[in-house]
Amino acid sequence: MLGPPLPRYLRNEFTEELGRNFLPLAVGGAVASVLALLIALKAGSWPAMLFALIAPAGFALLAAACWRARRPLFGDQHDRIERAYFWGTLCSSGAMGGLVISVMAGQAPFILETLVVMMALAVLGVGNGSGPGRPGATLVQLLALAVPAALGTLLHWPRPWNLLSFVGISVYAGACVALALRSYAALSALLVAREEQRSERLRTHTALQHFKDPLVLLNEQLEIVLINQSARQLLGLPDALPPSLRLPELLATAPHLSRASSDPEEFLNHAALLVAARQAFNGVLRLNDERVIDIECIPVPEAGWVAIMRDTTGERNAIAELNRELRRCPLTGLANRRAFLEELGQRLDRGEALALLLIDLDGFKLVNERHGHAIGDRLITRIGFRLRTADPRLMVARLTNDEFGVIAPVADPAAAQAVAAALQAVIDVPARFGETEVNVGTAIGIALAPDHAMLPESLMRAADLALLAAKAEAGSHIRLFQAQMAEAATRTAILETRVRAAIRAQHIDVAYQPMLDLASGRVAAVEALVRMPADLLPAGQAVDPALIVAIAESRGLIGQLRRIVLRQAAATLAPLPDHVALWVNISVPDLRQPDLVDEIVADLAEAGLAPGRFAIEVTESLLMTDTLASAANLKRLIDLGAGVAMDDFGSGFSSLERLGRLPITAVKIASGLLTGAADDPVAASIFRGAASLAQSLGVLLVAEGVEEPADLALVRGAGVERVQGYLFARPVPASELPAAIAAAEAVAAGAARAAA
Repeated sequence: MLGPPLPRYLRNEFTEELGRNFLPLAVGGAVASVLALLIALKAGSWPAMLFALIAPAGFALLAAACWRARRPLFGDQHDRIERAYFWGTLCSSGAMGGLVISVMAGQAPFILETLVVMMALAVLGVGNGSGPGRPGATLVQLLALAVPAALGTLLHWPRPWNLLSFVGISVYAGACVALALRSYAALSALLVAREEQRSERLRTHTALQHFKDPLVLLNEQLEIVLINQSARQLLGLPDALPPSLRLPELLATAPHLSRASSDPEEFLNHAALLVAARQAFNGVLRLNDERVIDIECIPVPEAGWVAIMRDTTGERNAIAELNRELRRCPLTGLANRRAFLEELGQRLDRGEALALLLIDLDGFKLVNERHGHAIGDRLITRIGFRLRTADPRLMVARLTNDEFGVIAPVADPAAAQAVAAALQAVIDVPARFGETEVNVGTAIGIALAPDHAMLPESLMRAADLALLAAKAEAGSHIRLFQAQMAEAATRTAILETRVRAAIRAQHIDVAYQPMLDLASGRVAAVEALVRMPADLLPAGQAVDPALIVAIAESRGLIGQLRRIVLRQAAATLAPLPDHVALWVNISVPDLRQPDLVDEIVADLAEAGLAPGRFAIEVTESLLMTDTLASAANLKRLIDLGAGVAMDDFGSGFSSLERLGRLPITAVKIASGLLTGAADDPVAASIFRGAASLAQSLGVLLVAEGVEEPADLALVRGAGVERVQGYLFARPVPASELPAAIAAAEAVAAGAARAAA
């Protein structure tokens, strides 16, 4: 219960911990001694005076023991300090306990009895709460201080205060004793764990020094912490190394090294970037005897790095022998991606003007599905042969399953497009295999060197963007790279990366827009709207909430996004009055999840928001096209008391027959139907018709997009029950929601007075 038993040398460390208690015990003892003497004098009892004179001696003995523990200790001084601490505890606690008994028994004034009890409890708290207690000393204090104080108040104080004080003192004493014993056990375990760590470090150091492979341990700054004997011998290092020597300096000055990687500066720069990103990195060391050593640096979380070196000379020679066979596509005999990129890089290094064509087969997946992979392989072989024989000037490679790469020695856009058109015509010819005839379409992207890039990666990227543009249109198309393709791709990629990172880090903001009940003039609900945090927005660029949702859906993060929004919003709405509900938008894939309702209920319960104060908003198009997949979840929510609102009503293809079967409790008329309707009789009639259609369902009717008083007058006349829009409040952060609610209700009150 009190922690593992301590060996002798750890018991000494335990005693030395008493030095930390000197100041609280010295100050507390002095204060307690003075108060004890004053109380004894006031009580006028010679036993109280005797105990008041004994108490300072005990406190002095405690303080002296703690003071001696602050200095270096030798021999049996630790045992003497422990004994002095125990006797000091016994003396001081006994004196204070005797003082309590003397004052209580002498029928002293109630104020003196109260003071002496409080002082005894204070001494008990200081003795057990100022540092790790001793089980024996703790037991002494319990018997000498807590017991007299508890029994004295129980026997001498009037009811019911005697019972209350007895219970309070007992609980307090138990807490103090538990704290002391827990501290004792915790410190004992800490000392044992620290000793085990010290032994483990020694064992690890010995094992690493005798490890066969060269090994270097580094701290966060890549400074050498340990280098074993194998590494010293490999690099020709002396036994003593300069302090704070870093790995780059070690590689630059090791006697047996002629160079690190093929380019030392590039290797070290690459390593520096990966160190900053906390990613593993590797390189190649070439020794003076032409051996090749691979070095790999692996990050250790919050502890630095481990660098492992391995002689790979034999492996590299074997790989070089096999490399010739590994540079070809085994199915078509064409160059593979690796060989293609090497050839492209060599030509660009020579400054050749060329066109890079990426060809994607449209419909190849269907060939495999309909006719089998055997026919698919034969088709790929046939197309590869056609491309290779179409023009002897072309270098053709199979890059992926259904993508080919072509290097053409032309740099004119028109000439490159002519080559692409010729290859497209060759591929478009149907291929017959027995009774089976198959054909596929093509999308071709073109990038030119030097016009578009002179680095292989950059030119491939440009051609790939052009290919994506060609594939975006139905049928066979050829697209030449244009600068705006890269700009658009970069913007999209940056934005998508930020959105994904924000969702994964749960760094998403929520804005709140109040919804007014026209009959009462009060805010009846608040809609939660997803927002990107300002610090993650691209400069001068706003992010459409619909785009955030679309990215989350495409990356499988929509459920996580919904939970982030719901948890924030539920915690924000829970403290508001019960008549204010929370409305949250749910997307198509999320509504189909079988555990959606359980997650919503759990999040609401955690925030303390009743299901009756919650509603989801689902777009009209979803409800009209996905009723079977989503109806079960919608019905469960309604059965729990939550609401289901059809959002953007009037923007889709609603019909009364289909609407009547939907499990909904509210309808929100699309803001587009209200925009300009106050000044356009036709648009106003359309709005009233949509409102009438929604009213026929017998559900709550909401109009969004109310921005002008004229809009409000129109929706009132159409029988709309609730409104939402800039006339009352814009979406605001959680901190501004109470003010926005008050302002919206003030606007509603003013509008009601004006209408009256």
